Amino acid sequence: MRSDNERVPGGSALRTIDHALRGRIIILDTITRCEGNAAAGDVVVVGSFAGAMSLGFALEIGVRGLVAHDAGVGRDAAGVSGLPLADCLGVPAAAVAAHSARIGDGESVYADGFVSHVNRVAAAFGVVAGQKAADAAFAMLAAPPGAPSPEPIVDRSQRIVLATPTGRVVLVDSMLFAGMHNRNDVICAGSHGGRVNMARALEIGPRGALFSDGGGARDGSGVDGLALLDAADVPAAAVDATRARIGDPASTWRDGVVSARNDTARRAGVTLGQPAGAAARAMLERARGQRET
Repeated sequence: MRSDNERVPGGSALRTIDHALRGRIIILDTITRCEGNAAAGDVVVVGSFAGAMSLGFALEIGVRGLVAHDAGVGRDAAGVSGLPLADCLGVPAAAVAAHSARIGDGESVYADGFVSHVNRVAAAFGVVAGQKAADAAFAMLAAPPGAPSPEPIVDRSQRIVLATPTGRVVLVDSMLFAGMHNRNDVICAGSHGGRVNMARALEIGPRGALFSDGGGARDGSGVDGLALLDAADVPAAAVDATRARIGDPASTWRDGVVSARNDTARRAGVTLGQPAGAAARAMLERARGQRET
C-alpha cells in the first residue's frame, strides 16, 4: 500500500492510497473535485454529504465506490438520498454519521467516520453500519470499475425566486454554480456552510448567502465557514437540515429556518429561528458596508 499527498487546484486536500492491484482510494474534501482526480477504478472518500446532488458529481464521471457524510440525514433523508441513486447505477455507496466526522473534511470522514447508512450494492460487498469508513472504502475495492452515468445528474442551472427593486434571490444547488454576475444577489445554495464551500462566495462577494447547517456535523463543521464571510462584508446564514433538505435550495428558501449566522448577518437583522425568506430579504435590504454605530 502506498499513500501520496497532493494538493488539488482550488485548495482541496487530496490523498491517494494505492492498494496496488486492488485499486486506489482517493480522499477529497469536496466531491466537486472528483473530475480529473478520480477514475473508474477508484473508491472515493469525500467530506461532502451523501445526497443525490452531491454524489452526482462522482456518479456522472463513474467511480468504483463512494463514502460520504450523512449530514445528520435531515429532512426527507436528503443527506443520504444519493445512496439509492448509486444503487441504480450499480455503485456501492455509504455515509458516515454526522457526529463521527467533520463535514467538508475528507480526511476526517476516512479516519474518524463510522458508517451509518449503506446502499444495497455496498452491503453485498460486506459494508455494514458501524464499520469504520476506512474499512468500508477498502471493502468497496472488490467492486467492478464504475461507468459514467447515462444521463446528467447534477442541475447546474440558476433559478430566480425573488426579484425586487433592491435585488434578487437566486437558487443554486451548489455555491460552485454561482458567478461574478451574482454579486448583487443573495445566493441560496444547497451546499453546507462549512469552510470548504466558502471560496466561491469569497470570490464573488454577494449581497448575502444562505446554506444548510450540515445536520449537526462534528465540531460545528457544517457552519464554520460563515465567519469567513465577515471579512468580505457578506451576511451569511445556515438553515436547520432537519427543516429543509440539504442539497435542495428551493427547500432552503421555502422551508428553511435559520440555525446559525455570521456577525454581518446579525447586523443586517437576521435572527436565529427566522424563516430563510425573511433572512434573505433582510440581506437584500442591507446596504453594503453597513456598520453599527
